[in-house]
Amino acid sequence: MEWFKKKKISDERIINIQNKIFKEIYYLILVICSVSILLKIYYFNFDINHILTELVILILGGLYYTFRTVQLGIFSDEVEIHDRTSKWTMTKKNIMFILALVIILAIITGLNSAINYGEGTSQSIYYFILVFFVTILINVPVFMLVFVVGHEIARSRSKKVIEKQLEELDGDDNEKY
Repeated sequence: MEWFKKKKISDERIINIQNKIFKEIYYLILVICSVSILLKIYYFNFDINHILTELVILILGGLYYTFRTVQLGIFSDEVEIHDRTSKWTMTKKNIMFILALVIILAIITGLNSAINYGEGTSQSIYYFILVFFVTILINVPVFMLVFVVGHEIARSRSKKVIEKQLEELDGDDNEKY
């Protein structure tokens, strides 16, 4: 008597459309959180307490996606497909993103130091140049470690998951066919 059991009939087309909708929702949440952060920075002068919730949502969403793709073994496949179809490999894109991010961060902190602490034009220029280069020297290795090394670790773990899945599919050598 299987009164309460429901047979699940799944249509691949419906599942793919649902996944596209979930992807669009995720992007919408990213945009809303980013706009909220920018507005709060503009109105509240970058108080971390005002934007903490949005930062947590953005960071944890990205970390969860990365963790799940590595755990399921599709991270390395995504990188492989991207590298085949794109002019720039994912590693090169990560490096360019890091350099652009660090340069923007260095300009912002350099301008902040020059405006707030410089007394006169020459001292402001000196503070800008000093803080600009120190910010680059400190942040490039840190961001490289986090993004590039993290990317390579995720890719190698994803490959190990795929190899393990393939070994399980092959079965045992003593298995009868």
